[in-house]
Order: sequence, then structure tokens, then C-alpha cells
Amino acid sequence: MGHGGKWVHLVFPGSRHALELNFYPKGNRFYEPFRKGSEFDHFGFFVTDVEGWYRTAKRAGARPAEDFVDGKSRLVYVTDPNGVCLEAFGPARPRRRRRASRRR
Repeated sequence: MGHGGKWVHLVFPGSRHALELNFYPKGNRFYEPFRKGSEFDHFGFFVTDVEGWYRTAKRAGARPAEDFVDGKSRLVYVTDPNGVCLEAFGPARPRRRRRASRRR
């Protein structure tokens, strides 16, 4: 990834859900030594509509933290009102919605 970290997705067989785990090595802008309270970095979720998720999170009180494109993926990060970092990632360009066909 462009941010220099390492990540892995844990997926339950038969499910589309994934849990993303991240590690940032020394020298990375996101690196910080582990200490009590900093063991957890963030939750990351795959969404098909990154912009829609981002708008909803901000309306719910989340503060924007990061927003960038890495290859074909857009990644947005927010900090929720409790200080927990959340990530949504998905297609850099949302799919166009199909127009409903009109029946006559």
C-alpha cells in the first residue's frame, strides 16, 4: 500500500465480511510505539459507496482524519465521538447506478 504499512484481511468462510489488521513499521508516518492505550489502531470496513459512508459518518459526529486514493481504492478515515478511528475503503470511483427501466 502507498502508506508503507502492512495489512491483512481476515475473512470468515462464506461471508463477505472482513476484519482488517494493520501494522506500521518504524519510520512510517503512522508509526507509534505500543504503550497502554495505543495497542489498537482502527477498524476498517469495505463499502461499495465510500463517499456515501463518509457523508453519513460526518453527519453522525465523526471528524475527518484522512482521505486518499491508493491504486483503485479510496480510503477515508474518521475519528468517532469516542476517539475511535474508523476506516472505509472501496472503489476509487463509485459504480454508476443503473436506471430503473420503466414498464409501460
